[in-house]
Amino acid sequence: MELLPDSKKFKILQLSNAVFCPSGYGVQSQGNLYDWNKYYDVRQLANYGVQGRMINLNGLSIYPCLPGDDNGGRTAELIFKSGFNPDIFVTLYDIWMGAYTRPTPQGLQPLHPHWIPIVMVDHEPIPEGTLQQASAAFHIVTPTLYGVREFNRQGIDKVSYIPFGVDTKLFKPSLDSKADKAWLQKRSVPLDAGNSLDINENSFVITLNGANKDPYRKGFMRSFIAIQLFLQNNPDARRDVRVYIHSWMRQARDLPHGAKTLQIIQYCKGSSDYHNLQGVPDASMARIYGAGDVFLHMSEGGGFEIPILEAMSCGLPVIGSDFLGMNELIKDHGWLIPAKTKYFTPLDALQQINDEYKAADALGEAYNNPDKRRRFGFEARLFAEKFDWSKINPLWIQLFENIRRSWAQTPVQERLL
Repeated sequence: MELLPDSKKFKILQLSNAVFCPSGYGVQSQGNLYDWNKYYDVRQLANYGVQGRMINLNGLSIYPCLPGDDNGGRTAELIFKSGFNPDIFVTLYDIWMGAYTRPTPQGLQPLHPHWIPIVMVDHEPIPEGTLQQASAAFHIVTPTLYGVREFNRQGIDKVSYIPFGVDTKLFKPSLDSKADKAWLQKRSVPLDAGNSLDINENSFVITLNGANKDPYRKGFMRSFIAIQLFLQNNPDARRDVRVYIHSWMRQARDLPHGAKTLQIIQYCKGSSDYHNLQGVPDASMARIYGAGDVFLHMSEGGGFEIPILEAMSCGLPVIGSDFLGMNELIKDHGWLIPAKTKYFTPLDALQQINDEYKAADALGEAYNNPDKRRRFGFEARLFAEKFDWSKINPLWIQLFENIRRSWAQTPVQERLL
């Protein structure tokens, strides 16, 4: 891609989870920022992951937040006025709480005149607080087509569709699923050490992966109910079905307790807290997906859901929510689970409770129809290849270059803070 001259003089500050954090925001920041930094002068403000002082990690400078500044807005203003003074300010974080704008008599004003929030539209319709904040932005990026439609429906057209990305060379179909299952048995921890069945090369592994930091959002317990119903409907599956959960076991939800209550704990294993504390490398995550036979994701309001994309990139077919951006990923190469009902969240917009009975039926179909399961996995991989970082980051570079071209004739004094 041809860049305008002096691209390294163009300064970008991105605010999100630190690039080494194993959260969705951290994963996407890592995929974006190191590539952007090849062409521009890029730094990150980490609202999670760094404390004490700025660090430099593989050529990328990362600021911590000031004490008590959980969302990073106050720290960002300090950086704007006292040091880095970026040309644009990109945020990959929730914006509804108003951390990156200030009220004025003329209306909301962004902390930086060229604020570009990446907005996950994970409610139906877009929450009013999110809409009001985004309206103050210089430009908006959203990773879903639904997000673009929602902003356009509300009369906002300063929005670009740039999906999230995945490293398809790392997250790729397993060459030996049986070996990956044996590996997973060795590195996994039973949810109940006294009542646990082993994963072996013939196991049918249902994989779950999600952050256990909200009691409802990822729908862990609804997934457990679906598994319970599936086993009731398919008693022969009790011989070989196993469940692997990649998450912290006891945070917002006590996952072992839930599995015990629903009488599926003997089938369940997971990542240990010590593994999670160390950080599970991407290559190991790819093997976890490679050991799976189906990926179950009952999220009630995911705006994109990176684990779905990672699973598909590994050729693992997905059973997931027919809601917002998730159905854009799963489409016709997976099982979409309809709503049982919808509910208003504290943001006064709707999210979805998925139908556990339909999810149990989908598990039964995946278990009893290996040819369909393999076809879905193959088609999911082909679809995921469209989201490789080599295709996603050029969209960002094009956006940045369009901004630079629009400023080419603008005196620098007019762009100063």
